[in-house]
Amino acid sequence: MKRKWRIPASMLLSGALVLSSVSSVLANDPNTDAKISTPATSGYYFVELADEPVATYDGGVKGFAATQPAPDKVLNTKSSDVKNYQSYLTKKRDSVKKYIKEKTNSKVVSEFSTTFNGFSVKASSTDVKTLENAPGVKRVVQSKQYRPTMNKSLELINTLPAWKSGYKGEGVKVAVIDSGIDQNHPFFKDSSLKMPEGFPKVQADLSGIGSMDEWLKYTSNKVIVAKVYHPEAVNYQADGKGIRTPEAIGSHGSHVAGTIAGVEGYKDPSGVAKTPLSGVAPKAYLGNYNVFPCDDCNADSTFIAKAVEDAVNDGMDVANLSLGGPATTGFDLLVEVVNAASRAGMTTVISAGNNGPGAQTIGSPGIASDVITVAAVSNSHFFGKAIQATVQGQTKTLPVGSASPGGIVEKEVTASLLPVKDASNNLDLACDPLTTDLTGKIAVVKRGTCSFTQKATNAQAKGAVGVLIVNNQSGAPTSPSVETSVTVPVAMVSDMDGAWLTSGEGSVKFTPGADTEFFTPDSLQIAGFSSRGPTINYTLKPDVAAVGVNVYSSVVGGGLAAYNGTSMSAPHVTGASALLTQAHPDWTPQDIKSAFMGTAINPKSAALPVEVGAGVINVGKALNPVLMANPASLSFGKLSKTGDQVKLQVTLKNPTSKRQVYQIKGNSLVKSDKTLLTLAKGKSTTFNVTVNPKKKDDGDYQGYITIVNEKNEPIRIPFYYYVGA
Repeated sequence: MKRKWRIPASMLLSGALVLSSVSSVLANDPNTDAKISTPATSGYYFVELADEPVATYDGGVKGFAATQPAPDKVLNTKSSDVKNYQSYLTKKRDSVKKYIKEKTNSKVVSEFSTTFNGFSVKASSTDVKTLENAPGVKRVVQSKQYRPTMNKSLELINTLPAWKSGYKGEGVKVAVIDSGIDQNHPFFKDSSLKMPEGFPKVQADLSGIGSMDEWLKYTSNKVIVAKVYHPEAVNYQADGKGIRTPEAIGSHGSHVAGTIAGVEGYKDPSGVAKTPLSGVAPKAYLGNYNVFPCDDCNADSTFIAKAVEDAVNDGMDVANLSLGGPATTGFDLLVEVVNAASRAGMTTVISAGNNGPGAQTIGSPGIASDVITVAAVSNSHFFGKAIQATVQGQTKTLPVGSASPGGIVEKEVTASLLPVKDASNNLDLACDPLTTDLTGKIAVVKRGTCSFTQKATNAQAKGAVGVLIVNNQSGAPTSPSVETSVTVPVAMVSDMDGAWLTSGEGSVKFTPGADTEFFTPDSLQIAGFSSRGPTINYTLKPDVAAVGVNVYSSVVGGGLAAYNGTSMSAPHVTGASALLTQAHPDWTPQDIKSAFMGTAINPKSAALPVEVGAGVINVGKALNPVLMANPASLSFGKLSKTGDQVKLQVTLKNPTSKRQVYQIKGNSLVKSDKTLLTLAKGKSTTFNVTVNPKKKDDGDYQGYITIVNEKNEPIRIPFYYYVGA
């Protein structure tokens, strides 16, 4: 019997995997076009204590040495200084917990000390004031709720040079903070891997949630961690007995994990993919930190923060968070946690979100300064079917993205086309009930605003025998996710093919059969759904971009599927981070971020820093950059035209094996205090970049500072500022 997670209704959201609303822009899942509002609050709170956590404690408490790692070091969680300070924090937390137990009905859910000092509680709103007044409490913060954000792509990010140099992620441990990993999927089977020392790891306290054997079966020599962070989720077995396990129910996390570290040369059993598949870092280990243990659920930031903290303490080298929630101004605790994790030495990669193309749609925790926030660009292929179309006597075979699990082509259907028009005589979105009689016709509607299921349902209700959805952005179509209640064939056509189909009278023939792989020249175009910067704090995000459209990877149960979203672009960067970690074990997370940003390339479509950051990652170039900059981008913020000039300092490091002479090329929007500098191998220096907002018009200012060596090999540093009230 298939297990189901039972979660209270208050913890569930309708719709598919999306990013919660940001700045009043409703979320848009590129797989479904479904939109949802910000979820209701859940009753979970962070209680932050006054003392600094281990990752950021720089001394000051008598008898306890600083534990914050130096800028070029990573946190050693096993050092005596760390253990001593953790003991001090534990004693302080115990006294606060005693007070809370005596004064409130709140329940402590998790404790933190590495990336955050305090604990999470489940509490009523009436207890919050008491919690705030507890001795040693710095603040009480309500937990936010977050959602997952959803072969050929490897060549687009240029992984081959790393592989040829022998770097495939060996020994690197990657945390996947998502919806779990199907450890039995053949894409994760590698008999050559040996279990690293100290692993596998599962939850330490198994009381009431199954035996050790029950947990260990969710690990393997590839998936070396199995943990779950949803205390209200209960897995009911066939015998009715409830236990909590890290089992992957939804496929989002398994898809992400396959992109990161699926085994090399895996042949698609269905035969749809023409060439073998591989993850970006096929020899890397994976850690299952399951914060979404169900088909469609959200997770409080308390759960996600605990998963991040555990990943740091477990010694994971890289973490992927293909998830997001509403970004708000002011203090954001999960942002603080992922920043602390990065400073502790775990490279942390986060999806930008799927709320594009509007400005300031980057979600939390992707607004965090120290993480690598990833935008999405298009792939060089997609999966679907071919349809026969005739318009005004001209016949063409058109590739289309085919729907699933509903809307599939079960039998041959041939019918006349009927473009559905709205009141303005434009192609209708079909989000509202239709008035046009579609009996016996194939309806043509436009993508956007509402779910694919809603469009198809409205057309089906008026008698349509098929539905063609015209893409609302350039490039290849995608495969629409449609519920099984839709029984007529549904497919998506490109915007150009859609224009032809609606140019005159015509007909279409749907033919059943397996999907096939179509190749397209439309790669490396900015995805319309990809969230744009700046952040709501007027800082520059995203940092880089990677392939996030029609990404083919593993799903629960042994199959493969094509997904779209920044959820799919982030794991490309995560896998690439594993390659760089193996190649340069002494590099810090900021070094890795700098290498990717400095060597990134422009997408094919015109792009601004607030759309793609530094550009599309190029692993081959990032492997051996000629220069590293810290910070890797410059955010001057929101400036008043009557204000003073703002100066930021950049540290430059020569990571090459020889002395280098660099030229800093100017940009008229900023001013550098140096134009030429020389660095011996391994040495660093600084330069200053200044912005003067006076006499500037209101608006956004952005661009790149380019630095080249004597061979004209460049790196570039993106910058951004806003002038206005």
